[in-house]
Amino acid sequence: MTLLLVAAIGRRNKERFRSYTIEIQGHYGGAFLTQDSVASLLQSHTAGVRGELLSLFNMQQVEMKLQQHPWVRKAQLYFDNQDILHVRIIEKKPLARVFTQNGASSYLDERGQLMPLASFRTVKVPVFTGIPDSAGVKNKDSLLLIQMRDMAQLIVNDSFWNAQVAQIDRTVDQNWELVPVVGDHIVKLGQATDFPAQLKKLFIFYKQVLVKSGFNRYRTVDLRFDNQVVAGYGVGPQVDSIQLRKSVQQLLQQSRLADLDTSIRYLPKPLQPLLKDDTISVTTELKNSLPIDTSVSIQKPTKKINN
Repeated sequence: MTLLLVAAIGRRNKERFRSYTIEIQGHYGGAFLTQDSVASLLQSHTAGVRGELLSLFNMQQVEMKLQQHPWVRKAQLYFDNQDILHVRIIEKKPLARVFTQNGASSYLDERGQLMPLASFRTVKVPVFTGIPDSAGVKNKDSLLLIQMRDMAQLIVNDSFWNAQVAQIDRTVDQNWELVPVVGDHIVKLGQATDFPAQLKKLFIFYKQVLVKSGFNRYRTVDLRFDNQVVAGYGVGPQVDSIQLRKSVQQLLQQSRLADLDTSIRYLPKPLQPLLKDDTISVTTELKNSLPIDTSVSIQKPTKKINN
């Protein structure tokens, strides 16, 4: 029995694997790698793939080599009983497109790590600009990448915000500002330490105020304060408010947040015009229209008195 087993192992070691199959698991309906590119990687780490002696094929080493590719998250290799090599590649998932202060660009993956672009494929993901060029090198900048990953994950996983967020900018004073697709305003996020709560406030403000008053009425929407939205009023060009409302209604219909269990009623009347450069908080009417578990404080405009 032992002799038969030894003989079988000996014959096995002299055999060559006949062929291989390649499976690539990408994201967003496509992949960065192709079967030809994976085959080239295999050949660069073996003696030619097809015809390779099974005794010389180091499967674990080849897997490790494949996983060193900047687009590969995991590589799985195995032989079937017909000596055919099966290769399964799982790609990294890009969550954001990152632009540094000097204009360099890359993707940010689901682990908060940078990955290179591909000249033959682009992915529609949230855009972050103004990022330090040392991102990913210094420890504090690595934490910044993790924060961007978490912010991008929230946006990508929500159909409304994925359609509404054009980009998020890192300012010189190390704060965040969101640029929307619909509307001529900037959303101030500050440090964005509670980004999910800020998105919830912004959604309520969109639904209760801007849908009625027009998305170009305010130039800034400030979410840096707890339980408060501060809108900065500015005079801008006339816009087609009907078309704007249609656009945001389409965005709202795509949003899972539109299916909230709590009922939210519209304001009984629109906000009154403000003086230029004044800011307001969400009014008492808006506060009363919010769900019971949401509290909104009222901030009255202050007048400067010259002595």
